[in-house]
Amino acid sequence: MKLEIVLTSVQQEAANSLLENLAVSPVAVLRGAAGTGKTTILKTVQAIRGGVFLGGQQLIDVRQAQGPAAIEEIFFRMIEDAIQGHDLVLVDDLSLVTNAAVGGGDGRVHLLDAALTAILAEARVLNRKLIFAVEQEIPWPLQRRAQIVRVAGLDG
Repeated sequence: MKLEIVLTSVQQEAANSLLENLAVSPVAVLRGAAGTGKTTILKTVQAIRGGVFLGGQQLIDVRQAQGPAAIEEIFFRMIEDAIQGHDLVLVDDLSLVTNAAVGGGDGRVHLLDAALTAILAEARVLNRKLIFAVEQEIPWPLQRRAQIVRVAGLDG
């Protein structure tokens, strides 16, 4: 049984923009409010381009399996493992990690920034592509290196 993904015109435009941006940049960020279809857009891009999808549930599962390590470290390991075997890694719900880091203070934010910087460097060396989905705040390592695609909400 094959499921068909149906996108709104706004979501299709965002998916097309992501695919176009991947042709010119190894990193893209899909930004949009909760409920705008970021996960659906990422799964559509994955269906077209392949790669591996990493969602919030995978992060929670890895964290439970690995114990009390900081979420930033687990996040780094999860993506590092994914880029070893896949040309494209789609990371849904980066906001889970950024919110945890912000809630933990400046030290945690610096850990997240360091983890993202290391991930971006490794992906570049391995010639891998990354797409991150976020709700609001885009961590500075991504702001500096990524193409940003915004998916508008129902109110525009």
